[in-house]
Amino acid sequence: MIKGVKDPELRHRIYQAAFKGMQKAIEEKARKWGVPVVYVDPRNTSKLCPLHGVEIEYDSEARLGRCPVGGETWHRDVVAVWNLLLRARGDGSPAPSLGSLGNARGAVAPPPSAAHDPIRLERAVWARRKSLGANVHKISRMSA
Repeated sequence: MIKGVKDPELRHRIYQAAFKGMQKAIEEKARKWGVPVVYVDPRNTSKLCPLHGVEIEYDSEARLGRCPVGGETWHRDVVAVWNLLLRARGDGSPAPSLGSLGNARGAVAPPPSAAHDPIRLERAVWARRKSLGANVHKISRMSA
């Protein structure tokens, strides 16, 4: 659909429509339940160590990097999430409280020994025992 659109501005608006719709739905649900909505600029959030504020050394195209000051191993996505939270808190926004997790700099981080790699589960552990259609007969009897 989007490849046939020649106008770059229109193509960009079509591409962004799905993101804006999802963002609006999340905002509505958050406000309904009284959860504060905070906007933070996500630019360069995976570059700085949340503990020391120095640039993390990543290998080329690597997801894991090391802080040159403390030596902690960080996953790029984990660093970004922590730094987004810190930016939200720094703006005086109603973002969640850091509680007792903060250090002297006010930064928050998991234990330095954690590599932040996802755990791997065998398919048998997370897969359903019954197919999704197994409960259809049961539901249709209940509604009759």
